[in-house]
Amino acid sequence: MNYKLLITDIDDTLVANAGPVSQRNAEAIARARAAGVYVTLATGRSYTGTERVVKQLGLDTYVINFGGAVITDTKTGKPIRVTELEDCYIHEILDMAADLGVHAHIYRDDCVIYEKTCGFVEAYVRTLDLPHRVEPRIRNMHWSNVPKALIITERAKELAPMFKKHFEGRVHVSESSKGFIEFNQLGANKGSAAELIRKGLNIPIEQTASIGDNTLDYELIEWAGLGAAVENANETVKQAANVIIPACDEDGVAWFIDNYILK
Repeated sequence: MNYKLLITDIDDTLVANAGPVSQRNAEAIARARAAGVYVTLATGRSYTGTERVVKQLGLDTYVINFGGAVITDTKTGKPIRVTELEDCYIHEILDMAADLGVHAHIYRDDCVIYEKTCGFVEAYVRTLDLPHRVEPRIRNMHWSNVPKALIITERAKELAPMFKKHFEGRVHVSESSKGFIEFNQLGANKGSAAELIRKGLNIPIEQTASIGDNTLDYELIEWAGLGAAVENANETVKQAANVIIPACDEDGVAWFIDNYILK
């Protein structure tokens, strides 16, 4: 198959521990791009949190941010599509998080906004160098232009199924990195955003491929003509994938490019 579009997740797929792209993965992506493959990223991160990866790889593409709620043009750093999470759902998420004693925050214009300081979120914004602010009135304000809410907790495995059941048919709930529960407007996911990019490029679905590791990537894996899950992926994603590839820390992305995309 002559693949023309490859979309990969970032965390725990392309990079480990929020670090840089490995030399092997970066070189494989460069070879794929030189061969005419449109390689881009789909991540739960904001564009600010994605930009260092974009620059390292030299991408001049559309990238998928906030789990599919935003598509960003890397040439300008500006979004070309935003799907907002409704205010009523934001308040419901924030109130439930407070009742459960877990941390929740929202994103607005790439800024992380939260009610009070928390060790988890402080480490998160520091690692990705994200703009952030404390807003004590967060649960009493009307919110717009919010693509995503996020809960960070050691209880993610326990609480994610509860949130999914509670918001079924209303909000897209998924898990991404360890301890992260993500909330997007229903219909905003990596797969639907990938389809918009595919149509814009006029590439047949059979010539598309994707790589991921967690349930935030599920729709992306299902969407692609060839969906790959890294060995460290969860079982739900592995079952949706066409092929299982080496783990993130074994440069699975490079292996996939060499053994499938450029074969």
